[in-house]
Amino acid sequence: MRQQSTRKRSSRFRIFRLLFFAGLLMTLACIFLVSTLGSQKFGGLHKLILEAAGPVQKVVASGVNYLGSFKQEYLDVLAVGEENKRLWQELQESRALVHKSREAMATNARLRKLLAFKDSSDLPMVAATVIGKDPSMWFRSLIIDRGTSDGVFKGSPVTNSEGIVGQVLTASPHYSKVLLAIAPSSAIDVLLQKSRVRGILKGTGSQTYRLEYVLKTVEVEEGDVVVTAGYGGMFPTGLPVGVVSKVIRKRRGMFHEIEVRPSVDYKTLEYLFVLQRKEPVPQ
Repeated sequence: MRQQSTRKRSSRFRIFRLLFFAGLLMTLACIFLVSTLGSQKFGGLHKLILEAAGPVQKVVASGVNYLGSFKQEYLDVLAVGEENKRLWQELQESRALVHKSREAMATNARLRKLLAFKDSSDLPMVAATVIGKDPSMWFRSLIIDRGTSDGVFKGSPVTNSEGIVGQVLTASPHYSKVLLAIAPSSAIDVLLQKSRVRGILKGTGSQTYRLEYVLKTVEVEEGDVVVTAGYGGMFPTGLPVGVVSKVIRKRRGMFHEIEVRPSVDYKTLEYLFVLQRKEPVPQ
């Protein structure tokens, strides 16, 4: 029943719309004919038709104006959207260029620093680039793009402008693995620069060293500089290694417990120097 009543109302509404539009078209046609073919004097019928058709024309004109303004606003919105896309793309491109520029400036600064270090040193060395890392705890190491064909052998010291990085663990003709000085398996003969007292610097696996075998009778303070001792011909004498960051004085035992902060930032290693040798260091 509800569906039938709904259908009846829908059909009535359609008939009403058809009659309305038919009447509107007839009214407009009458106005056109009277305005075109009639005399210049307005009769009663002419005035009546004009009075009846005026509101209809006003509504139609308002609707047409509204649709025109809506269309223009829609086109304006589309234009703004396209402009936003274009500006966003330009912003992304500008950001990429700024990033590249900053990276180039940072790389240039690092290379200038390395070049200055090489020019100030009398040691024969070859530049190398880090191409890989070994994340293992015990053998913390790097892979560099230099090998035996470049005068790089097992035991060759590796450094940068800040200080000692480590030593070559193994080498092939064109690539080498570098054992970092912070690796627990690393041990280097060093000196406290101020007192010239010798000790053994061992890695901890983290961003610190441990300086061992320094007697308690030796005065050690935070900030003391630690350099390579040069014993055994492995590392040249006097290369910077780190700075004493903590001294633990205990009642028992013969030696200090000393923590050393590396002079090298191991998190940002990219370019290195390998001190060249004509042949491998005897093991």
